[in-house]
Amino acid sequence: MLFISTLSPYVLLLLPLIFYLWPYIQNRSLRSVPGPLLARFSNLWLLYHTRRGRRYLAVDAAHRKYGPLVRIQPDHVSIADSNAIPIVYTSTGGGWIKSPYYDAFVAISRALFSTRNRADYTRKRKVLSHTFSAKSVSQFEQYIASNLQELVKQWNNLSDKAAQAGEAYAEIDALHWFNYTAFDIIGDLAFGAPFGMLSRGRDITEVRLTPTSPPTYAPAIEVLNHRGDVFATLGCLPSLKPYAAYLPDPFFRKGLTATHNLAGIAVARVNERLQAQEDGLPQRNDLLARLMEAKDENGERLSREELEGEALGQLIAGSDTTSNTLCALLYWCVKTPGVMEKMRKEIDDAIPEDVDIPSYDSIKELP
Repeated sequence: MLFISTLSPYVLLLLPLIFYLWPYIQNRSLRSVPGPLLARFSNLWLLYHTRRGRRYLAVDAAHRKYGPLVRIQPDHVSIADSNAIPIVYTSTGGGWIKSPYYDAFVAISRALFSTRNRADYTRKRKVLSHTFSAKSVSQFEQYIASNLQELVKQWNNLSDKAAQAGEAYAEIDALHWFNYTAFDIIGDLAFGAPFGMLSRGRDITEVRLTPTSPPTYAPAIEVLNHRGDVFATLGCLPSLKPYAAYLPDPFFRKGLTATHNLAGIAVARVNERLQAQEDGLPQRNDLLARLMEAKDENGERLSREELEGEALGQLIAGSDTTSNTLCALLYWCVKTPGVMEKMRKEIDDAIPEDVDIPSYDSIKELP
């Protein structure tokens, strides 16, 4: 007893060192992979750079220094080699499973994106695959077109106001408007109705934390962006997530609040749609209808929580990626000499003057 009592303080001091050394010792096969010294022993190197919003810069700098293979965590190797893509992302022969990084992104329930179990992932993928068939997607065009029509209407209004004020042009932040457009389109497809951002011209939407909660309102785009930043950081050390609300850095507390608000958006919309179905009201032929109809190989439908999770997943996956792409396309079209003129002539030749939003069939053969 005396011996144990004498060593106890020293053992306690050694515990943190053992905690950080153990992953390095355990992963002997990775010892030959180069990388920043701290990254070999601890997740904190990557977590630190991710928290600062500089992960992409830090990892790129590490690759430039160490080569195509870099150890950025004790059990995490970053690969900068296109030849590795079919090996890492193979879906046959066992393949690789998703890392615990994805655990940080679970909000309502595990959606397809955050599902790590191979059997569960295969089930969800089979259930959802028909939702994105060419036939199904073509049936969504009417909802996409109506939101694009609203975008044109709002931009025309801004242009008219500028003209009335004696100005040659209306100045806008295109990224904001593309964000509103993407959110309203995804909302229309995945939740049964647009969020109304285009009609309001600002980032605001209804949130319900439970199906029976009174409605509140939150900036959905801001919520989505903050949620992504926080979960990307927590994904570097997923075991930290249960304690994130108690950390002194308000970044994490605000992120968790943002997550609850974002989940509340899905809860509110899916609840309305399920209630309409129970009341026998006519159902739309959209993405949420496909999710509600979907069945697995045992004939089981998705649960309410799975519906909410998958609908939320569509919102997260399809909104900022779409808006960023549209903004980048507009930027390079305007910036690159000759592109706007050539594109305008091609569109004018193919589309009648009184048509603001052409159908896919009328433009799919354009160069």
